[in-house]
Amino acid sequence: MKEFKKDIYDNLSGIQRYVLVLLQSNGFKAIKGNLWLQKELFLLSQSYEDLKEESEFEPYLLGPHSEVIEEEFSDLIQVGLVTKEGNKIKLTNLGEEISVIISEKINDEGKQLVSDLKEFLNDLSEDELLGFIYFSYPEMRKESIKFQKIKGKREAIAISLYRKGKVSLGKAAEIAGMTVETFISLLKRMNIEVYKQ
Repeated sequence: MKEFKKDIYDNLSGIQRYVLVLLQSNGFKAIKGNLWLQKELFLLSQSYEDLKEESEFEPYLLGPHSEVIEEEFSDLIQVGLVTKEGNKIKLTNLGEEISVIISEKINDEGKQLVSDLKEFLNDLSEDELLGFIYFSYPEMRKESIKFQKIKGKREAIAISLYRKGKVSLGKAAEIAGMTVETFISLLKRMNIEVYKQ
């Protein structure tokens, strides 16, 4: 590793390494925006205690939010590892090189978790993203300025997530605020196929 790359690599924080690995996964696919980055790292923090402790997620205007991540992300842009094109967040060429080195040190299970999580959240609409987070982690919605709007759409969000194959029947029913039986009835009334779990 060239000296200047080694310096950058050695000075990366734990959070910055998680951000780079997330951006590197799934063929360096860009993340849709800051909201998605925050929520993807929030879900990742549910599996990694070090990330949970460092990131200090708190309920905020759009659900779980970490000021620390915002600052660390800004630093990654400053040092030229990450760039934003419109809302989309992606790695620079240097960021790609360093992210590959970090990724090589992660076991297959960890890589799969990051990949699955990114694939799960990255193509959700904002309403679907917030709906999933608000109804899965209710303690994180208490400061939200959009909860009432999302609550009013919870059935539509649950159906959309279920149709996309993003959530199980049970999870979709939970998001919709219904029993599984009631949710199945709703799907049948709408001629939506109920698939086997």
